[in-house]
Amino acid sequence: SGCYKDDITGQILVDSLIEQARKVEMDYFEQKQVWELRDKVECFQRTGRPPVTVRWVDANKGDDIHTNYRSRLVARQMKRKGTESIFAGTPPLEAVRTVISMAATSCGKWTPNWDPKSKKRTQILLIDISRAYFNAKTDPNQPTYVELPKEHPEHGKKVGLLKRHMYGTLGAADGWQEEYSCSLIEFGFRQGLSSACVFTNEEREVICAVHGDDFTFTGPADQLYEIEKMMRNKYELKVGGRLGPGLNDDKEATILNRVIRWQEKSLEYEADPRQAETLVYEL
Repeated sequence: SGCYKDDITGQILVDSLIEQARKVEMDYFEQKQVWELRDKVECFQRTGRPPVTVRWVDANKGDDIHTNYRSRLVARQMKRKGTESIFAGTPPLEAVRTVISMAATSCGKWTPNWDPKSKKRTQILLIDISRAYFNAKTDPNQPTYVELPKEHPEHGKKVGLLKRHMYGTLGAADGWQEEYSCSLIEFGFRQGLSSACVFTNEEREVICAVHGDDFTFTGPADQLYEIEKMMRNKYELKVGGRLGPGLNDDKEATILNRVIRWQEKSLEYEADPRQAETLVYEL
């Protein structure tokens, strides 16, 4: 119908696929118990303000042939004058590149194992946490109420009191950083000093860089399997790749839209191909 467009590219999207993607998102809200339904009057009584408005962000992560529709319900919570700014750390790209480089670099006691048959062969593990912010609980002393989308049966009648952070709220990124940091420390990692998004586990000989909901690990294969198992017990996740010298190890994967290739005697790190295409086009 032309009613739905990709928020990034402006491409017209297929109605039925968008409706399906939005239903998946709403089901996930219910599954994760992101909010509790409350009367509007409660919102005004506790906050003195109307509920935070929401909007849909639709995108086709694939292409016209291989579609991959995603719909995210996002809160539009703006920073108000007089309120403290909330920040969440983001590692420099050098942090991710260093973690990847360590898979091929000897440094002090750190020595990569490129034996393809060894259980302790060095690997690079890429993990993506699904809807990461939903794992971070909100502060009950600072309630946030949001409007319900038109797809919800109680739209216009009730509002949602957030029990977990959702995309677009001021404290979402900070809450998620505190959540995953505590988990990694619980798993035996030590948080970095220069960057709070870099972690090391000397006992397991594993290092990690976290960029939002993307985790990049380097270490022995057997230890990475254990870490993946611990992560799965706490979060819903996808493994973007397990690169290594083994016969069945992945040889190519992407992280932050960069392409990593495990070659026979080296590692290859390629910049975002889409940006290269755009640059060539503009030139």
